Amino acid sequence: MQNIVDKEFLKALGNKVRELRIQKNITQEELGFLVGNSGKQIGRIERGENNVSSCMLYAISIALKIQLKDFFDFEVKKKRKSK
Repeated sequence: MQNIVDKEFLKALGNKVRELRIQKNITQEELGFLVGNSGKQIGRIERGENNVSSCMLYAISIALKIQLKDFFDFEVKKKRKSK
């Protein structure tokens, strides 16, 4: 069974959040303020360290003025299992 927290997925999602934030020319601190959180929390999301909630992604999409679906336009690179 697959672990619910897939680190490669979280990293890919975090990279997409970072990419979209940078496109809007907003710092992590500014985005954190806009969503009622901290820049450090945004950094953890972008590094794939936190399993970000759907509500937080929704708040980020509003702050960045993008559609929620834009976060999911990426590919997940899976690590090969060693035998």
